Amino acid sequence: MTTSPRHRRRISALLATALVALGLTTLQGGTSAAAQPLGDPTAAQALSTVARFQGEWNSPPATLSGGETVDAPLLGNGDVGVAVGGSVDDQTFYLGKNDFFSTATNGIEPLGRIVLSVPGLAGSGYHVVQNIARAQVEGTYTLGAEKLSSTSWVSATRNLFVTTLRLSGSRPQQATVTVQDGLGKTPATSSGDGVLDADVQAGTTDAPGNPHARIATSVRGTAASVSGNRISLTLRPGVTYTVTAAIQSSHDTSRYRSVAHTEAAAVSGGSLAELYAAHESWWREYWSRSFVQIPDQAVEKSWYGSLYLLGSVSRSGKYAPGLWGNWITGEMNWYGDYHANYNYEAAFYPTLSTNHVAQMGNYDDPILDWMPRGKAKAAAAGYQGVLYPVGISPDGTSAADDLYNQKSDAVNFASDMVMKYEYTRSASYARKVLPYLEQVGLFWQHYLTWDAATGTYDIENDAPQEGGVYPQTNSILSLGLVHLLFQGLVDMSKDLHVNDALVPAWQHIDQNLAPLPKMTRNGQTVFRQTSEGSGWVTDGNDVAVQAVYPGLQVGLNSSADLLQTARNTVAQLDNWHSDNSPATLYAAAAAVGYNPSTLMEELHSEATAHSYPNMAVHHYGGGVENLNVTTSGLDEMLLQSFQHDIKVFPDWPANSNAKFGGLLAYDDFLVSSSIRDNAVEYVRITSRSGRNLTFTNPWPGRTMEYYVDGVHQGTLSGTTIKLHTEVGESIDLAPAGTGEATVRHELSQPAEAATTTSLTTGFETGQTQPTWTDTVDNVDTNGDGDYGVTGLCCGLTGPQAAVRTGEQAHTGDAALMYSGYANGGSYDHAYMQVYGFNGAPLTVRDDTELSYWIFPQSNATTPWVDAGSDNSTCVAVDLVFTDGSDPRDSGATDRSGNGIHPARQCGHLMPDTWNQVTVDLGGVKAGQAISKVLLGFDRSGATGGYRGYVDDLSIG
Repeated sequence: MTTSPRHRRRISALLATALVALGLTTLQGGTSAAAQPLGDPTAAQALSTVARFQGEWNSPPATLSGGETVDAPLLGNGDVGVAVGGSVDDQTFYLGKNDFFSTATNGIEPLGRIVLSVPGLAGSGYHVVQNIARAQVEGTYTLGAEKLSSTSWVSATRNLFVTTLRLSGSRPQQATVTVQDGLGKTPATSSGDGVLDADVQAGTTDAPGNPHARIATSVRGTAASVSGNRISLTLRPGVTYTVTAAIQSSHDTSRYRSVAHTEAAAVSGGSLAELYAAHESWWREYWSRSFVQIPDQAVEKSWYGSLYLLGSVSRSGKYAPGLWGNWITGEMNWYGDYHANYNYEAAFYPTLSTNHVAQMGNYDDPILDWMPRGKAKAAAAGYQGVLYPVGISPDGTSAADDLYNQKSDAVNFASDMVMKYEYTRSASYARKVLPYLEQVGLFWQHYLTWDAATGTYDIENDAPQEGGVYPQTNSILSLGLVHLLFQGLVDMSKDLHVNDALVPAWQHIDQNLAPLPKMTRNGQTVFRQTSEGSGWVTDGNDVAVQAVYPGLQVGLNSSADLLQTARNTVAQLDNWHSDNSPATLYAAAAAVGYNPSTLMEELHSEATAHSYPNMAVHHYGGGVENLNVTTSGLDEMLLQSFQHDIKVFPDWPANSNAKFGGLLAYDDFLVSSSIRDNAVEYVRITSRSGRNLTFTNPWPGRTMEYYVDGVHQGTLSGTTIKLHTEVGESIDLAPAGTGEATVRHELSQPAEAATTTSLTTGFETGQTQPTWTDTVDNVDTNGDGDYGVTGLCCGLTGPQAAVRTGEQAHTGDAALMYSGYANGGSYDHAYMQVYGFNGAPLTVRDDTELSYWIFPQSNATTPWVDAGSDNSTCVAVDLVFTDGSDPRDSGATDRSGNGIHPARQCGHLMPDTWNQVTVDLGGVKAGQAISKVLLGFDRSGATGGYRGYVDDLSIG
């Protein structure tokens, strides 16, 4: 979101006991026949993998207000969402609903709250698990010998919220269940049939058409008394109690009051058993569609966690989720609307590559509903086609009816539509969205300016960011999206045999749009935001690479120059963890083959330092858009197809075993593959559309075995292979000499763990290069990777650690240069990231040594170090192990007897000469594994510059 002037565990023993008490049974095994082809092991591997991951809390969540992503346990069914806050003496279930937009503000409003209070257990120990495999939250609250266990879930198939409670101990406990409106106030209530009915509305103003809802709550397992908005009951040890709340809004049905009441009153052990079986079945089928298995378990967990949140927040046939999904706890920033400039779109991109297309079923509705206003808005401004503002809301309304000098909102909305068609090739979908896309195309046909001198179409007066002051010509964002639009229009029209008269004009525009603007920065060619207007903007956005993603105009089949420009741009943006970039930057970087080790390490940071226990990746201003960070970022590293050429492991770190199954590629192909010891083991491609298949040979220069539905068809060779396919046909490809039985065996096995055995580098071309450049470690140093250290000179913004050639080297021509300026603080230090091994940790054996050469500079060899200063000697190579420990704090020494902490090296290294430092790692860390190599400067109270070089680094 660019700056805008507006407000911005497997099933538990508890649940098994509770279900038995209610007469419920659980379903075991099995998957939907529609999920994967017969005999495909994807479902089994997916279900076993997701079961490993859960969110966990040992204290109540702290971020429940503020209008953004909450850190609470989360539940949802794509319509109703529940965030769980507080402990058992005052536990609040915040209820949200995707359709609860106020007609007074056109902003989403909280629907209600259910407060569970067991005051006798105040001060209890708190342990809560978010079980994503079963889509439920399991709580344990212990006070001495007393323990209350709970399990909560939102039915996947009905708008019913369920919490079961079971007390163990020696005495009963008094409890209350209080129903409130979305702001925590007392709503209008009534009761009957053992049901407490609470009627609420969106917001505080009863405007025409404002949605209303009923929360119908009941308790089963005891005789409970209802008074006002409260149900009182006694919890007795060994008895299971079930709190249910049926939720219906006036958008669901005009009879929402009676429907909600009837559903709550009808809840029984038998009906709840059926409902839970349906809930479990839905989520089992959902998880069966695809899987990834990679060495970095934090990133893998984040991928599954993002898919859990996706399945919880969006469902076909329901209102689409706004910026914050259905976890609405109060007044939400930016009205929680459908923000057009990447936020709304990004939340749906991961539905495609992960093979969860159904979760995109509601994406188009608010956009298509806005078409009459879009046409009117365009006409009022003197344009044809449609013109959309930055923030629309449901049913043809708008929360922010302003363009902010951008013309790109409607074409940004179009990006998901084009992608969905290219992935699925669904004719019915094309017919649904083509009228909208034609109107967007009509606008651009007449808005573009033809420059006869250059033979190009230019885009004038279109800001790449909100509020950019004109002139703004050829916004790189719009260029990418307009290309994508007309490519989609041509493909859909040709497949449907329509628009024959328009296709040539659309092709002409696509072929002759102005080139992506470029500039020189820091000696490299990079993309700039416009050809005239905004150039290089350092504000946490990644607009400069959005023609790569989501524009999809640069990929591995593009020219070498274009690819290098894109990689340079990604590197110089360095916006991995900013507020607005992560949702699209990772996918863009992977699409152009950016250093995969860096990508994996930065994704690791997203999954750890930038994620809540509920697995929501969070950055300021970014809500469900961040569902796309790990999912599409990782998927583009594993599989690329947007240039209609399937590539497996196109941007994957070396020495990192991995496996995926059921990922979706362009032209409706399901793809599964595995890589081990840097070699692809097999590729399985299942055709769901019967289209022609193009793929890049994953065994360059070698022939491959070719099987169709298990029958050998011969061998294939070449760099790019093209095949005809039939609907439902499964193609297995493997290195020459591999039998089909071997392929099937490998398909059924989990990925093997990978490790790195050693690292030896002199930083020369062709040797292992650093994962990062000039990057402070704020992950493993808990956000305190530097203190009191700034750039050495010359406008540098921070400390450095980067490869330099032709300056100073122990051997060869290259070395790792380090520098910084200490400002006299009590804890001056800077720990810089150099190498990452999360993809394949480097195992420390008994005989493993760390060795490197270091050249600390004094004033004799650099003017940037003060005369007499030995600051440059307070530097050492440091490591981070997978358990989070480091050698600098272990008390270990080098062969000279000096401590290996950077501060312990001060004065022991000779300036202006090469010093060898050798450490017996095996003696202090044998059996552990290294996840990261750092270079640290550390000297309390230091003042002035430091600079030097490190070369011939070896671990092994």
